[in-house]
Amino acid sequence: MSRKHRQPSFDLGRSFYFLWCGESLAIVGTALMEFALGVWVYSHTGSALAFANVVLAATLPAVVFLPLAGGLADRVSHRLIIVCCDVSLALLLFGVMGLLWFDRLEPLHLYLFNCLASIVSAFRKPAYQAAVNSIVAPEKFTRASGLMGISKNASALVAPLLAGAIMARAGLVTILAVDLITFCSGTLLVIKAFAHVRRSSGRHDGPGKASVLRGALDNVAGALKFFAASHLMAGLLVYTMLRSALLSLATLMMTPLLLSTLGSQTLGMAYTWAALGGLAGAGVLISMGNPRRLMALVAVADLLLALCVIALGVVSHAVAYCALAFVAITAASVADASVNSLWMRKIPGGNRASVFALISMLTIATTSLSIFVGGLLVDHWFQPALVPGGAYAESIGHWLGVGPGRGVGMLFVVAGACFALLALSVLCYGPMRRLEGAQSEAASPRTGDTAQVEAL
Repeated sequence: MSRKHRQPSFDLGRSFYFLWCGESLAIVGTALMEFALGVWVYSHTGSALAFANVVLAATLPAVVFLPLAGGLADRVSHRLIIVCCDVSLALLLFGVMGLLWFDRLEPLHLYLFNCLASIVSAFRKPAYQAAVNSIVAPEKFTRASGLMGISKNASALVAPLLAGAIMARAGLVTILAVDLITFCSGTLLVIKAFAHVRRSSGRHDGPGKASVLRGALDNVAGALKFFAASHLMAGLLVYTMLRSALLSLATLMMTPLLLSTLGSQTLGMAYTWAALGGLAGAGVLISMGNPRRLMALVAVADLLLALCVIALGVVSHAVAYCALAFVAITAASVADASVNSLWMRKIPGGNRASVFALISMLTIATTSLSIFVGGLLVDHWFQPALVPGGAYAESIGHWLGVGPGRGVGMLFVVAGACFALLALSVLCYGPMRRLEGAQSEAASPRTGDTAQVEAL
């Protein structure tokens, strides 16, 4: 009974594994490219602002297009969208490689490339998320989320090391060639994934009776109504936005915190241990299978993460930074995958991609705002107050210390305290803590690309 009964729980289906492998290749290729483009721009301009512009160009355009992209993914074949996006990215890569080959590449070209790639990715992401939701059974969402987390954290661990080695030996053009190969291979795996998917015999009243664009806008409106109809879903949305913003703020500010105190070597060690923690967290969640009280698990993991963030603002030794980074990202990985599993269970099948896109758009916007506000607080308030003779030198300075980097340390303490209050509020509010107890609105037949699938 034991072995035969447990075996199916680890079987997520051939379609999912092909899709996951294809997405993993795309994630690794994207991570290689982002690292290499940032290094190339900074080495050619020496400007931190130019480096920041590369990041912004790769992020902000997606905010504008995500709602429309989600609505489109609910009306058009997921496979068609993913393959078209991969082909578009490959063509963009060919353009950059051509400019680089003829020695015509300028930072402005990379800003434009990142902007266009961000728009393409905005259409690809909700289609991928909805595809996973449609081909995996609801009781296996948590394990699928854990595997998706492994791809993300493994790329964060391997990509910078691999990209740095390739850049040093062969230059940017080789990075772009590797990225092109990963995208093409990933596209073939996506096609293979949907070849194993059972097609639905149901009909839909989409493109035949109304334009795809009109249908996409209708699905966006449906996504807004989904949150308006349930205060618990709206609460989960706010929680997702705030936790992502605080986590991104802490992750980004690790760089100035450690560079101003212990140097680049410690920073590299901390990020390596953080990536290992992410892999460990994803592994823990996969081994747990389908845990009960999923929202309570999220809140407890986030509370542990918040305590680690507070401690990161106080400690001053390299070993302590690495240990805390490992524990923090382990907890963050468990919480991230669990939140994703909750959304997969709760979102209705009709406008699944639209809701995912709306969540992504609001999360990106909130994260960008928190990073901007955090930088202002450090530069214009916390750091000036924590220099010798500053306003907080004789009070808070006794606990956090004074001098370079202490303003960022204070930001960690404040952000961690807010994060802890957020997690405690979920644990104290019964309906939110028991959110996963209700029957999933997303329960629908697992028919792959659902009724909107059409052959390529």
